[in-house]
Amino acid sequence: MLAFEANTFVHAEEVGEKVHAADSLHANMELADSAVTETRMQHIKKKVKHAGNVFYRFVKNFDNYDTTYISPNYYNFTAMLQNTNSFQTYKFQGRNEDGLRQTISTQPAPSVKVGPYFGWRWIFLGYTFDVAHPKAISKSTEFNFSLYSAMLGCDFIYIKNTGNFRLRRTTGFEGVGNKDFYNVDFRGLNAKTVSFSAYYVFNHKHFSYPAAYNQSTVQRKSCGSMLLGMGYSKQEVNFDYTQLPSELLGTGNDERIVDELKFSKISYDYYFISTGYGYNWVFARNCLFGASFMPSVGIRKMSGEKLKGDELFNDLRNFSFDCTSRLGLVWNNAHWFAGASFISHLYLYRKQRFSLANSVNFCNVYVGFFFNRKKQYR
Repeated sequence: MLAFEANTFVHAEEVGEKVHAADSLHANMELADSAVTETRMQHIKKKVKHAGNVFYRFVKNFDNYDTTYISPNYYNFTAMLQNTNSFQTYKFQGRNEDGLRQTISTQPAPSVKVGPYFGWRWIFLGYTFDVAHPKAISKSTEFNFSLYSAMLGCDFIYIKNTGNFRLRRTTGFEGVGNKDFYNVDFRGLNAKTVSFSAYYVFNHKHFSYPAAYNQSTVQRKSCGSMLLGMGYSKQEVNFDYTQLPSELLGTGNDERIVDELKFSKISYDYYFISTGYGYNWVFARNCLFGASFMPSVGIRKMSGEKLKGDELFNDLRNFSFDCTSRLGLVWNNAHWFAGASFISHLYLYRKQRFSLANSVNFCNVYVGFFFNRKKQYR
């Protein structure tokens, strides 16, 4: 009985030592795992912090400039009253096999809008009222957004017109003068334009786009810069030529309109790159005249069309050329400002014996002031 008790005691002691060793090993493994986890978390935190610093410096460079050329905006907020005038032109041109060339130019009713704007840094928000053609609102939808910073900028346009067009000019029709149908209603055209583009300003430390078109900085010395951008646009045009005046169509055997203008729909996507140049001329203290010109070249793809690589680049008809132009005249003493700007987007479509030009234009006249001075400038 004693022997049995002794053996039992020894066995229990050995088991206890093994359990204690296992617990110690488990604890050490937990400590090691905890150390590895902590090391990983610290590594992740460093990466996140580094990425955050890179992003902060990138955003900061949006408005990083030489203050001998550009004065910063000393205020946080902006209040402004703006008059926006927008007008669009569609020009259709067709040429038949005999070389007869005909053109039809149309415009939707232009809009004249007035309204207040409120701005913070780069962002302006506001609402304008169409005071010229309030009844045309139901037939047209228009949205235009532009962002200007020292280094980067972008434009977004959405315009949809449904039947509120008027004829402006017709040429090449026998017995019809160029202005015979000027301002005559034309309900055979519905059109939609969607466009987005972004661009980079190379000399952004000395040349300020915002000074000419966003009033958030003041250009002190004349300077220019090369520009590089890319973008996408979509054009849709539904055309019912039978709605044209009978004098343009002709009757029976005396048909006057060429077959190339008897289309019903055009819909295509355009992917492009653009390059150009902008210049700000400081012609007097606090006075600036700015101008820029950015032509683009890209691939045009008709809706529903599938193009292979060799077809895409070997056929020049798949390439298209568009253009964006800007003009700005500004007086800005860093507290009060007034001025005007003109922005034009030209979209071109061409194929054999037919072409279409769509011109979208905005003219802005504004006056305003800055308030709530930034802490670092108080």
